[in-house]
Amino acid sequence: MKKQFTLILSLLITTLLYAQEKQPLLSVPQMHSDIAVLKCAFTQLHPGIYRYTTKARFNQYFDDITRQTAKPLRLAGFYTRLSQLTAKLKCGHTYLNPYNQRESVNVQLLSVPVLPLLFKVIDKRLIVTHNLSGRAEIKPGDELVSINGMARSAIIDSLLTVSRADGDHGLDKRLDNISITPEFANGQKYALFDIYFPLFFPHKDKEASYQMLVKSYKTKTLITYPIDLISKTERDKRYQHQFGSGARQATATFKWISARCGYLQIRDFTTEGWGGDYQIILDSVFTELHALNAQHLIVDIRDNEGGDDAVRNKVISYLIKQPAFHAIRRYYRFLKVPDELLPYIKTWDPSFKAPKPADEYAHTTDNLYFEKNRNPVDIVIPNQKHFSGKVYLMTNATNSSSSFLMADILQQTKSVKLVGEPTGGTKQGINGGQFFFLYLPSSGIEVDIPLVYQSPLKMRKDEGIQPDVTVTTQPEDMATGLDRQLEYLIRRISR
Repeated sequence: MKKQFTLILSLLITTLLYAQEKQPLLSVPQMHSDIAVLKCAFTQLHPGIYRYTTKARFNQYFDDITRQTAKPLRLAGFYTRLSQLTAKLKCGHTYLNPYNQRESVNVQLLSVPVLPLLFKVIDKRLIVTHNLSGRAEIKPGDELVSINGMARSAIIDSLLTVSRADGDHGLDKRLDNISITPEFANGQKYALFDIYFPLFFPHKDKEASYQMLVKSYKTKTLITYPIDLISKTERDKRYQHQFGSGARQATATFKWISARCGYLQIRDFTTEGWGGDYQIILDSVFTELHALNAQHLIVDIRDNEGGDDAVRNKVISYLIKQPAFHAIRRYYRFLKVPDELLPYIKTWDPSFKAPKPADEYAHTTDNLYFEKNRNPVDIVIPNQKHFSGKVYLMTNATNSSSSFLMADILQQTKSVKLVGEPTGGTKQGINGGQFFFLYLPSSGIEVDIPLVYQSPLKMRKDEGIQPDVTVTTQPEDMATGLDRQLEYLIRRISR
């Protein structure tokens, strides 16, 4: 059976390599046509293209990619260069979204075999968190020093060029994106590493394995292991078998840490995966907290990137004792989508494409628009069953969209004590809320373009949300299984 599986996987890798090698070349006119469409879309639709760069530098980025495509390229080469271009905008919501790519693009680009190791990037080191390879010698806490002779520093530096984050300060978020966390053990999910490592470092060997130089956490010795690659489906199965339902865990889970302290973990702010209507689930959690007279509540949004603002605000309503006011002005780049772009854009709400009445919008000196009569102050009203005890919110660099805004709202209103690591996102405002999916006509590659700049009314620092108490994860935590932030809170509450 094992030999048969290895043979099948080897054939998959050979097929993938053959497919990439046999990808039809994109001609120079085709790529330059796509680049022109992308530049037009950015300048006509994107509200944040000049926030972290000048117009001259923005134009230079496009001059650079035009020179890089002066010879025909295969789809993989063009895809990588476009990914590097979008990352330069320093907008965490502008990227080549694997979930919106056409199947014809994904089947050519996305690696069928994947690494059977999950890891976290800590201090620019690749630290193993879960070993699904079948090689018992590799333990959590061990460090991946090189892959196929490529040093970890070269791997990280390459992947950083396509890793998205908001603002000039976003290195921690960009590094966080490189990790393969349990979320990506899910066979339907795409980790940045899974997509881009094979594009930057094509695997020429027909054998279905990588040569991994691993440094043991315990003995500090360096050993090279041949690690057989596996399919995404197989990685999912192995994770479920070894570690249970972590990759399929409900969107929100609740448990008791002690007789008077509850723990609510929320993995994202979607309406799905709660095990029922999310409003009913939330109501039942806080009913239980009231009934058992809880005095402390830990809300864990680590590794939660964001989601639906309505879901987020519903959660917030249970955590505040007074109305929470949050001032954001929403800016647009356009009032009417240029006709020449309409054939290339899709979205989930047709109203995003509808022209906006010019008399209802003010025009800024930065060539942006905002609604004249819209109140920029959003208000979240406390729920009748809001928690009356002490609330702690756990954060990390993954929090970069709606979860970033949650941390910002709760910190500004002094509703919670933030514990953990700084968030992603930026206090200068993030882009999002509405999106166009731009499909480039020649290559078929899709680029997500956010339409709304959610800006603070006053200038703020380009930084994430800084926790009230900073507790950082250490490499040794992967070896010992220590949740350093949670343990800190348990000790603090017990005192």
